[in-house]
Amino acid sequence: MTISVVMIVKNEEVMLPICLESVKGVDEIIIADTGSTDRTIEIARKYTDKIFCNYVWNDDFAEARNYAKSKSRGDWILSIDADEVLYDVGAVREAVALAEQHQAKAVDVFCVTGENTGFYYPRLFKNVPEVFWEGCIHNTLSVIGEKLGNVRFLIKNSPAHANDPDRSFRILKKDVETRYHPRSMYYLGREYWVRGDYQNAVVILGRYVLFSTQLPEKADAFLIMSKAFWAMKQPDDARDAVLQAIAINANFKEAIVHMAAMSWEKNAKQWNKMAETASNEDVLFIRTP
Repeated sequence: MTISVVMIVKNEEVMLPICLESVKGVDEIIIADTGSTDRTIEIARKYTDKIFCNYVWNDDFAEARNYAKSKSRGDWILSIDADEVLYDVGAVREAVALAEQHQAKAVDVFCVTGENTGFYYPRLFKNVPEVFWEGCIHNTLSVIGEKLGNVRFLIKNSPAHANDPDRSFRILKKDVETRYHPRSMYYLGREYWVRGDYQNAVVILGRYVLFSTQLPEKADAFLIMSKAFWAMKQPDDARDAVLQAIAINANFKEAIVHMAAMSWEKNAKQWNKMAETASNEDVLFIRTP
């Protein structure tokens, strides 16, 4: 099975060399540049001659990723961003072999964000028409990834993000207003929370949880709502919301720890005991190791 690394990049001269060094050894590297004005393309040419610069950026990451995918010829695709580093190319080949044995079309990669923290995300997938990217931002694949092998990325923070700090918020807001897409609602609520706009965070996430069927994401939404309510000095609403998160997943350690922090001493002691045994199984983002 041949493996193609497929990337979309823009103004990543700082991060790109580290990323490309980490994926050396795959069969093909495809890079779609979306308008770099720095040395990104010059650096990319040291690693591959398959660089495509004709794509016009349209505030739609799925569209760009699918364009880059269309240029690849490998049996399997590893999708990686410029500010990510692959731990081991050999692990990718082992995961592909396992996926072929299990007839899986996609494999979850563990994206490391800190010591013992991170999240799973489908980034290794079969290069077939029925597998493609969806969602204008915070994309996901058209198929479910399986946890096979041990492919890991280390996520770094690209300085290129500072060139358009409102990009995610802008794209998500537009997507929610035009399509009312559930996943975009979840991430827009997160954006409001990060920005300290707690009222809008609970409004958007409150709508999202009414019809979400993605339980790990839904549990995380309830936790963010709880934190927003707590910040607005609405303790009863905060406790009610986090209880919903724990009801979805009793192994959600961060939610249990948060409940303990909002509880009186006797109750806090019991919640903390529960947190000690929580495994974080099926948690979307593992932020509490």
